[in-house]
Amino acid sequence: MMLGALGILAYAASMMTHEALGHGGYCLALGGHNVMLTGWGEGCSVHPPGIEAAGPAVQFGAGLLAWLVLHRLSPGAARLRYFFWLYMVFNLLVFSGYVAFSGVTDFGDAAVIISGLHAHIVWRGVLILFGAVVYFLSMRATALEFKRFAGLDDGSRRLFRLVWIPYVTAGAFACCAGALNRTMGHGTAIGLAAASSFGGGLGMLWLPDMQRGMAVSAPAPSVYLSWSAAWAVAAAGVVVAFLFFIGPGLK
Repeated sequence: MMLGALGILAYAASMMTHEALGHGGYCLALGGHNVMLTGWGEGCSVHPPGIEAAGPAVQFGAGLLAWLVLHRLSPGAARLRYFFWLYMVFNLLVFSGYVAFSGVTDFGDAAVIISGLHAHIVWRGVLILFGAVVYFLSMRATALEFKRFAGLDDGSRRLFRLVWIPYVTAGAFACCAGALNRTMGHGTAIGLAAASSFGGGLGMLWLPDMQRGMAVSAPAPSVYLSWSAAWAVAAAGVVVAFLFFIGPGLK
């Protein structure tokens, strides 16, 4: 339950970083106001140039910032370190996966950015290649931090549980909230929710295997996350907020 709660918190924080801080903050900074906000979309009263890039850019920057924060947290703050690691994972993987997805489908923020460029199909290929390369590098970076945080593989399923439980929980949470959306076309929100969680976060499931061949100077001892009422209450609050307000859409 603790792993699932932290997975929900990290995923929700990542998506609100993209939509509320990125797109929404850029809208406010350039004199507009937010007319719609969900976990997978934001509407601005004006359309300032560059707003499509703001969400992905802030999300990617937040992932890098979380990477730096991880190196400054006390080894004893296991739950906090795990949350920041998950936040880093979701930010970096969703950002790069979204860029590649935009190239494949010609849909999304990156697709809008290149829509007016000549040789459009070439630029779509650039998005696919760039997104794939950054996705792989993000997996390498998060796998290395995973080994530093979670410790050596003891031959059990412990390391795999640290990735599949938050992955599945965040995906189920996202799809349930997306299914309640009232601001997008039928099925659009749940599709975006599934793409950003189950799709964007898919690389998480390979991190335990990827980290095995990596060398770190001082691997941590095996870590186990005990129950915390404070983290559980925070996750419950986020679930309520998404199911009743953010998922359906704020106007």
